[in-house]
Amino acid sequence: MTSHPAQPGAADLDAALHDLRRHLRGWPVSSAICLSRQPSDLPDVPPPFPLPAHAPTHRHHDWHAGRRCAAHALHLLGHPDALLPLPRTPGGAPDWPAGTHGSLSHAGGLTVAAAARAPQRVGLDLEPLTGPAPDARRWRHVLTESAFKALWPLRPDPLDPTHFHAPPPPDPARTQGVADVHVLGWPGPLQVRWAHTHGFLLALTLLPAPPEAP
Repeated sequence: MTSHPAQPGAADLDAALHDLRRHLRGWPVSSAICLSRQPSDLPDVPPPFPLPAHAPTHRHHDWHAGRRCAAHALHLLGHPDALLPLPRTPGGAPDWPAGTHGSLSHAGGLTVAAAARAPQRVGLDLEPLTGPAPDARRWRHVLTESAFKALWPLRPDPLDPTHFHAPPPPDPARTQGVADVHVLGWPGPLQVRWAHTHGFLLALTLLPAPPEAP
């Protein structure tokens, strides 16, 4: 039977938000990051396309939260078109403004987005946990998603988890660190920064100067 994480309460979300922001402040990355529990507090963004009326309420919330957080990250980056609609590519991923690259994720009531100036590339993933520390499956999934988002579309192939090799999960007592993720056909490992706290695991991959796609 698959174990599903319980929906965190408001106090848990606030605690997770506080700790994840603290971790992010200590990460030596030059990307602009927005992490929010109440995206309605952020500037509104005109929708580039309508969601179907029959889409579940949580999908509408996640969609708007992601776009607002992405706009705020672009604003922090100083991009002049931060509040313009953020369209999507044919594959469904956000189509970031020219000269930038970004990534967004939402899970369990939290939303996070990051934006970087080209040629930097950023990828992140946020997932709720089923226990006090990430299990092997969740750990590998989050690190793989983060690395994949940083590489796309330099590596335009569909996500194949077998092409990504992540190290084993860390000791449960460790709450943050850096993991080397190796990707089939890609020169050198990708350094993925991670942190877990209050039932969430966050991973961020930053490519300062990506090599040519193999």
